[in-house]
Amino acid sequence: MLHGDGEPLLIYYEDAASRFCYVVMKSDIAASGLFGEQLSADTWYDLETPYGYGGPLSDHNIPKDSQIQFLKELQHYCRENRIVSQFVRFHPLLLNHELLPYVIETRYLRDTIFMDTTNPDLIMKNMDSKNRNMVRKAIKNDVTIVRKDITDFKDFIPMYNETMEKNQADAYYTFQTDYFESLKLLADYACIFYAMYEGKPVSGSIMFYNDRYMHYHLSGTHTEYRKYSPGNLLLYEAACQASEMGISKFHLGGGMLPDDTLFGFKKQFNKNGRAPFWVGRTIFDPDAYHDLVMLRKKLNPEFDENNGFMIQYRK
Repeated sequence: MLHGDGEPLLIYYEDAASRFCYVVMKSDIAASGLFGEQLSADTWYDLETPYGYGGPLSDHNIPKDSQIQFLKELQHYCRENRIVSQFVRFHPLLLNHELLPYVIETRYLRDTIFMDTTNPDLIMKNMDSKNRNMVRKAIKNDVTIVRKDITDFKDFIPMYNETMEKNQADAYYTFQTDYFESLKLLADYACIFYAMYEGKPVSGSIMFYNDRYMHYHLSGTHTEYRKYSPGNLLLYEAACQASEMGISKFHLGGGMLPDDTLFGFKKQFNKNGRAPFWVGRTIFDPDAYHDLVMLRKKLNPEFDENNGFMIQYRK
């Protein structure tokens, strides 16, 4: 809710053979602004997993009968509450797109990158030669890395905002201070790494972690210090610390497109570390879904009702 993504809901199901859950955000479709004044507020809603990676969590495989019963109950709930569809971003390391094939229609989108941190010797070995040189360059320039509590975000915000402005990022990818304040609730599972140059932070990254995985959440670098490659050293040192903590994989994520510059940067850190990113959908009310797609077409004759979006009326 802090980021304007809707109302958070936890979907939980349990029967004699299975139990699982996942988190979604419930949004008023009219609030998207895609339908102008042709769709009133509180008419239709849809569900979407929160920013980043998500999807179902379960401690074992889910039998077909459980999936079918779950879908029946979920569909009933959604129809009662005028929820048209759901969109799910699955987690590349968990491969949880395989858990609910009878509930969620899935599609492979693109690859992401992870670093193997099971053995510290593998971290540098798996990096490409150019990236290893960047790390050595940062060390030669006396760049150092420090780890701070997630509460120490004051220096991170300006470098992150500067990076988003430089990259001409959509406003969605900027965050207000209250978002960073909320991360204090994850104090045992989040931290900030800073790259220091001449005693001041010049690059930073927020990481989430548990006992198995570390995840690269947000990062930023002051433009004038990019020439020292602080971000390269930061990710290398974070991976080394993850290894010391017994974490097996450090997930860097991917790019906005399959082979954009962001993906290219991350790929340098593990030439063998691809993890597939899948997305999925469930349409709870096909008639309402069709009506929304056709309303988009009516409002804009150039709208392609057969577009490749999983939730087509959202394109």
